[in-house]
Amino acid sequence: MRNFFLSFLIIFSFGACNDGDVIVTTFDFESIELNVCGDVGDYVFFKVNNTNLETLSLQLSTQDSILTQENTLTYNIDASTNVVNYRTFKDEIPASYFCSSIPPTEPKIVLDYKSSEGIATVFTRITDTLITGIGLEQDTSFVYTTTIVLNNLRLESENESITQETLELGSLNTTAQ
Repeated sequence: MRNFFLSFLIIFSFGACNDGDVIVTTFDFESIELNVCGDVGDYVFFKVNNTNLETLSLQLSTQDSILTQENTLTYNIDASTNVVNYRTFKDEIPASYFCSSIPPTEPKIVLDYKSSEGIATVFTRITDTLITGIGLEQDTSFVYTTTIVLNNLRLESENESITQETLELGSLNTTAQ
């Protein structure tokens, strides 16, 4: 009986060790600069990590001037209007990948996760004042810092999903008068 139990335990331990598909639960974008394309109505914020051949992007369809006005705005993330994508690629991602008017067909996408829910919070603050010119011909410009934080984010692919409670997409500076 003891040998039977030992054999059963060994067989069970081999059968129970199925890791299945590896699912990314953390993103390696902290040291990657946040970039933006587009303007009011169609912003695309993105990060490209060519070391790991991956991207993280947020498309916001809003009429708000979120880069040049002090405010805190929230947007519901879904799969069609305000969309987050996490993608991995077969080859290096060119700098123009997100700013092309026609989506490129290369490099090939290996994994594509698209948002199904979440909230994007956009914080914009004046962080500096620039005065240029001499005497009466002075112009004042402001440096706005925009920070984007994603909360309760759910990304889905065909058979898998990734959830992130809080993910700081990053910050960028814009200068305007």
